[in-house]
Amino acid sequence: MRVDTIMNNALSALQVNQEALRITSANIANVNSPDYARREVEFQARAVGDAIGGVEIGEIKRIVDDFLLKESLTTSSAFNRYDTEAKYHDQLQSLLGSPDQNSSVPGRLADVMSAFSNFAINVDSGVVRTTTLDELQDLLNTISTLGGQVTSMRSEVSRELSQEVTALNEAFEQVSELNAKIVRRTTVGDDPADLLDQRDATVRQIAEKMDIEVRNQPDGSVNLFTRDGFALLSSAFTPILSYPHPNAFIAGTVPDQISVTRINPVSKQTFGSVEALDSHLSGGELRGLINMRDDTLPALAQSLGELGAQVADQINAIHNNNVAYPPPETLTGRNTGLVAADAHNFSGATTLAVAAADGTLVSRIDINFDAGANGEYSVNGGPAVAIGATVGDLQSALNTALSSTGNGTATFSGGVLTLDANPASHGLGFLEDSTSPSSRGGRSLSHFFGLNDLVTGSQPSHFETGIAGTESHGFGAGQIVDFVIRHPDGRSSDTITFTVAGTSFNDLITDLNNPSGLGAYMSFSLSASGELVSTPNAGFEGFEILVKGDGTIRSGSGVSLSGFFGLGTKYQMQQGDGLAVNPTIAGSSNLLAGAQLDLATAVAGDVVVSQSDNRGALALEQLSDLSVSFGSAGHLPAQSATLSEYAAGILADVGAQAAQVDSLKDNAQALNEEVQRRKLEAQGVNMDEELANMIVYQEAYNAAARLISTAQELLDELLSIV
Repeated sequence: MRVDTIMNNALSALQVNQEALRITSANIANVNSPDYARREVEFQARAVGDAIGGVEIGEIKRIVDDFLLKESLTTSSAFNRYDTEAKYHDQLQSLLGSPDQNSSVPGRLADVMSAFSNFAINVDSGVVRTTTLDELQDLLNTISTLGGQVTSMRSEVSRELSQEVTALNEAFEQVSELNAKIVRRTTVGDDPADLLDQRDATVRQIAEKMDIEVRNQPDGSVNLFTRDGFALLSSAFTPILSYPHPNAFIAGTVPDQISVTRINPVSKQTFGSVEALDSHLSGGELRGLINMRDDTLPALAQSLGELGAQVADQINAIHNNNVAYPPPETLTGRNTGLVAADAHNFSGATTLAVAAADGTLVSRIDINFDAGANGEYSVNGGPAVAIGATVGDLQSALNTALSSTGNGTATFSGGVLTLDANPASHGLGFLEDSTSPSSRGGRSLSHFFGLNDLVTGSQPSHFETGIAGTESHGFGAGQIVDFVIRHPDGRSSDTITFTVAGTSFNDLITDLNNPSGLGAYMSFSLSASGELVSTPNAGFEGFEILVKGDGTIRSGSGVSLSGFFGLGTKYQMQQGDGLAVNPTIAGSSNLLAGAQLDLATAVAGDVVVSQSDNRGALALEQLSDLSVSFGSAGHLPAQSATLSEYAAGILADVGAQAAQVDSLKDNAQALNEEVQRRKLEAQGVNMDEELANMIVYQEAYNAAARLISTAQELLDELLSIV
């Protein structure tokens, strides 16, 4: 063998083993880098012309298991989804507490029922009255505060979602840039391994935020899709995600979906149309955040709203049939949304009494809505007088009846009925007929108008309007309501603009049922109590109506169409907002009504209410055992339960959801860790193996060096001979 051949062979061995040592050193240096793929050096014989001469590196292989890499992205997305949800469920658990805690809603309810019981025993105690009102206010504050905290948490989720979208845009841009660099390196024959590591790391970050599928391309680039095939990124376009966090987030806020605009990375021109992303997400932090924002938290807010509405409605139903001692001078109702021209639509019988400060009867107005064409009234047993058909007629009749004895007035304005006694030392109270109480939409005259409400709120506690379909709807022609139809999976499947037309409520319902609008999804009808009922059409079970905006106003009351009927989930969520003890009663505990009028045979001058009468307080005490009909709200179905049972059911439901999410998180975490372990075994660095390789390459390097030394000696010897 020629000496120069020996020298060339040895030199190639030196160079190859030096490069192998460099690769091995890089492997060792990245032993703890999760996105580093181990490199392996493959040697091959070097061809010199027709002969074999020395050694060269055939390929530096980047060890990647495509199956495990794909599975690692999938399991990471699943884990991060449930981990995100679990984080917020932990916060919810802390907010709600446990049923045995006094600060929880069930605990506060128990305290209120105990206070009502104590009030029934000590009805004439000012201290007990104050304590009862304080306990009730604590309960109402707890419900309202929780509702506000749930809304604040939704806002926090929405803000985090916006931040994640911003981070995703940066990651997509980085992948696009790395794609271009990898293609260029591959084209010119350079090794792009370090860029591939960077891209894998960025893709992993994307997978943590949303579930993706990676498709490798022949030129070395990758295309990204969602798991259901929604195109995200390719060499032709880069996605720009947009999610504007609402500036003012309230219970009824309908957030926008995440939109995707595809941009050509070179020309920066829009590629294709803007599309919504939400429905294509099944994993990652985004899916977890969307689930919390659009399902878990709104459902809890609806359940709390239903509880708050029933607490207010049931207490008010009793308190409106009670009377304080001495009776209050003024009874001021709430905005019912009614106008004077509406039919009063009351049935049954009730009595309005005017009593002196000492509890003696001054005058009585007996009202029988079932008598005559539209009801009749009589004053102090006098002749029957027709009431008339409308709410305005009813107000006029009450005013005439009170004024006829000089004992008061009745006014109706902006949907609010107000009764005033005269002189100021006199007071007012209602007592319902025991066999046929007055009723509109299932509520007595005083209760429907909220004349002696103990609990007030920012929204009505019920939407049984008592309206008949043939009545004038009172909304301006051309006024619009913007609806969003939400699919059970959380995505907004349609947006519909409803335009007011016609004159009657039946006309409104006909238009709502238009198959080219909301009628494609639901059918609407008016119940006997005047409640607008929506029934999903076949195939659209689980779809929800959301009110994006409402520009309607019912002339004379200022109430919108959606507000009048409680359309959309917004109003159910808001029924727990702003709950409080009636400020008038809170300012004077004597107005807490613990008595009931004694009007069986009473005439003017008889005592009809006394300080020691506890019949009204006993009715409040019995509320603890009353079975209440709750409507479907959030994740809780329609049911009959006591207030305490329903409150405990809310906590149980949230607890069950949290336990389920924790279980899914634990399972996803275990699977993710196992896949990551196997991925690391396949492509990660094994220190023992690398150290062994280093010894081999070092010895080979040394051997090559000795061979060069030997060749040098041979060459020197030959030269000396010459």
